[in-house]
Amino acid sequence: MEEADPGFDCPLAILDVLWKAGAAAATASVPDAAHATMDPGLVKEFLAGRDLKATDYLRAFAGRAGLAWRMARFHERYDLLLTPQMPTPAIEAGRDTPASGDYGQDWINWSPFTYPFNLTQQPAASVPCGLTREGLPIGVQIVGPMRGDALVLRAARAFESARPFARIDASRD
Repeated sequence: MEEADPGFDCPLAILDVLWKAGAAAATASVPDAAHATMDPGLVKEFLAGRDLKATDYLRAFAGRAGLAWRMARFHERYDLLLTPQMPTPAIEAGRDTPASGDYGQDWINWSPFTYPFNLTQQPAASVPCGLTREGLPIGVQIVGPMRGDALVLRAARAFESARPFARIDASRD
């Protein structure tokens, strides 16, 4: 194991366009009158997606392909990439973002380790790896190369076997 950086910039802008365009496509048949009954965050996303231009989408699609290419090069040298699953412990139920406010109000801002590999369509597994001092669960993410699902699952199983997950003590306050 060695520390390595895949060497890509934050792909949030790519995700933002593709997410909004996908939300707009998925909700195209929803009548405007139904928007009031829907999650306000989703409505905001798909309405913004409806305003995107084809050039915005094509630019994001090309950025996604570039990110996938960079990760393919990374996996020529490294079998797997291990990252934290999340940058924070579990957040309070009913919240979209951590209460600290360090990540803004957009849920994707506090999930920087997972969405890049959704973009590249790489297999990844989140495996519990311990608890914080406060007893909250934390996880490690195991990312493999394209079509490396079996490798990721074997690595996740090996990690779980070597380090069984500590159970949360329900009697703690």
